[in-house]
Formats: sequence, structure tokens, C-alpha cells
Amino acid sequence: MSRVPKWNSLNRKMLLKMIKEGKTEREIRKVMAGKDKRMTSIEFAHQLKMALVEDGTIKTKTPKSQGETAPESYKITPKGRLVITDFSEKVGAEQGASFILEKPRGGSKAWRLVPA
Repeated sequence: MSRVPKWNSLNRKMLLKMIKEGKTEREIRKVMAGKDKRMTSIEFAHQLKMALVEDGTIKTKTPKSQGETAPESYKITPKGRLVITDFSEKVGAEQGASFILEKPRGGSKAWRLVPA
């Protein structure tokens, strides 16, 4: 069974008009309440936000899809050294800084690279 909304776009336009006229929340809630309707302060806030969106005062946007980025591949030299070419840009480390490679802890399988 679907729910029928208590407040429609006409109600929200009326609400926004009363706010622009300078009426208080209590007065607006009293006017908006009918014999079978009751408006709580939470509903008031929700309907006000929806009215501002419908009016164009507040812009809503959907989050941009991050998409799948290709994992970066790094090279390990024959001597076992890891070559990360963009390390200083990613971490903000200066040239000559030293780091220690820590083993995974607990159930984690991630190795940690921490400053020495």
C-alpha cells in the first residue's frame, strides 16, 4: 500500500509565500494544518527545503560518479626495491626522507609505509 503525501507542490508554494511575507513558523504551521493534517516542526523544515528546491533557491546536484580508475602499477627492481615515481606528490615527502615498511597487523593484509 503506497503512502499519499500530505503536502503537495501547491502547499509548498503557499508555505514559501508566507515565509517571504515574514510570518513565523508557528503561524505557518497553524495555517497549513487542516482538520486531518498536522504539521510538525520536522515536517515544516522538510517541506521548506523542498519548497526552496522547487523554487530554485537551493540547487541540488547528484554526486558525480567516481568511476573505476585503473590501479597504479609500480615496479620492483631485481634487487627487491620498490620504485614509486610519484611518491613525493602523493605523500608530500621531501627528497631524502626515509620510511619504514611495517608488516600487516591483525587480520589486515595491508603493508604500511611509515616515516622513520
